[in-house]
Amino acid sequence: MLKNIDPLLNPDVLYALQAMGHGDSLAIVDANFPAHSKAAKRVISLPGNTASDTLKAVLTVLPLDQFEQFPIKTMRQIDSDTPPEAALNFTYIIDKSEESNHQSEAVERQRFYELVEKCQFVISTSDLRPYACLILTKGVIFG
Repeated sequence: MLKNIDPLLNPDVLYALQAMGHGDSLAIVDANFPAHSKAAKRVISLPGNTASDTLKAVLTVLPLDQFEQFPIKTMRQIDSDTPPEAALNFTYIIDKSEESNHQSEAVERQRFYELVEKCQFVISTSDLRPYACLILTKGVIFG
């Protein structure tokens, strides 16, 4: 164990987050997402965890991109303009974090899949909520 590091952030996740550069992206996806067929590079499984818990842990160490208009992308529900419950929860978590000044964008499902294929890695969770998927773009820390 390390001090002040969320225990959900295992060595694989910490290494992947540290290896990312400015503008790189990662996806946090639910149990129904086809992570292994859509992830072009690497899938890290966090069984027994929700996408929300994973997001909360990741935001303790990951700065979000300040130069991109929408550094947070969620999956839009099919045939509905109403945000899914998971996306509303993600917004709540982000608003409570140091990253509260960033905007999110809801993306159509097939477009979301295309964006995931470009991510540096995917964290696959056991979240059973529909549309409990998001993409984060890494920013920089200004000294």
